[in-house]
Amino acid sequence: MSEQPSPQKRPRTDADDAVSAPDPKTYKQSKIWMNYGDIILQVNDTLFRVNRDVLAKNSLTFRGMFDLPQPSNETQIKGCPIVLLTGDSPKDVELLLGAFYDPFYHRLKLQFDVLAASLRLGRKYEAPAFKQDAARRLHAEFPAILNVWDRRQVRERSNGLEMLRSTPGLYIDLLNLAYENGVYTCVPALALRCLSLYTLSELFAGIERENGSRAMLPDETKLTLARALEAIQLFQWHNLEWLREEGEPVPIEDHEFEQYDKCDYQRQMMCHLNVAPARVDITYLLEPWEKVAGGKWVGALCEDCEKAAKVEHNAGRQRAWDQLPIFFGLPEWKDLKDMD
Repeated sequence: MSEQPSPQKRPRTDADDAVSAPDPKTYKQSKIWMNYGDIILQVNDTLFRVNRDVLAKNSLTFRGMFDLPQPSNETQIKGCPIVLLTGDSPKDVELLLGAFYDPFYHRLKLQFDVLAASLRLGRKYEAPAFKQDAARRLHAEFPAILNVWDRRQVRERSNGLEMLRSTPGLYIDLLNLAYENGVYTCVPALALRCLSLYTLSELFAGIERENGSRAMLPDETKLTLARALEAIQLFQWHNLEWLREEGEPVPIEDHEFEQYDKCDYQRQMMCHLNVAPARVDITYLLEPWEKVAGGKWVGALCEDCEKAAKVEHNAGRQRAWDQLPIFFGLPEWKDLKDMD
């Protein structure tokens, strides 16, 4: 990603390079072309005609640029000075400018491309409302607090993602976006979702998007997820120890023989989730007792055994949540911070 322009410096213009006005035959007009706009942004071969007031209202970088004295020999098109933006894609700029002009932007369920442009360029051009809105959406979907995660999972089962439109490969794209833009407090929950939704083979090969391209992870992230999966499986193997013979949280000494036999049998049936570390189903790592195995654990044991098992399970969930950032090579929750 290119460095963030300073508010005290104006973005480079083609006038700075002493070039002539863009030839209409080699440059194309974007969808963002305001007939009464008073400035033109040039991004590669694409031109955007917009209003200074709109840019200044939404971006501290542009506001600072417009406060500086402007060169007298600026290249112009139709009386509008040209500002050259470097290091950006026309698509990202078009999406961000579209958001600048859309009064209902903050109420929308966004597509990934719009979210990504708002976060990337919101940081680069100091557009705080858009950067913060994008980060807020990520935090809402992938929280850093267990009970918020629980509430979010209930809503996601019913309605999918609340603030983002679901598309193939979305979670991989979101994980890349969080890493690239320093939204690190979302990475643990987001990375766990990737491991829960996709196999390692799928994560390494990439997921095909609707347009035929592939959502791909960098090699370093692939390695991080592979190591995390192994660590989570081993952790869960020990976390569910009470299901195996060496674990005994249930008050079996208070059972009559027939009831003990029933609960012991049920515990063996439940143990199929935990037969070996490499076969542990990590989707159960953070599931509430009522949701494990599709709710089949509820009522499987007698009242006393279920009460004891539920206490152990919930304690294990909290231990797992506390360890979640560490699985992915990040600091523990209290030390994990987003990049400014």
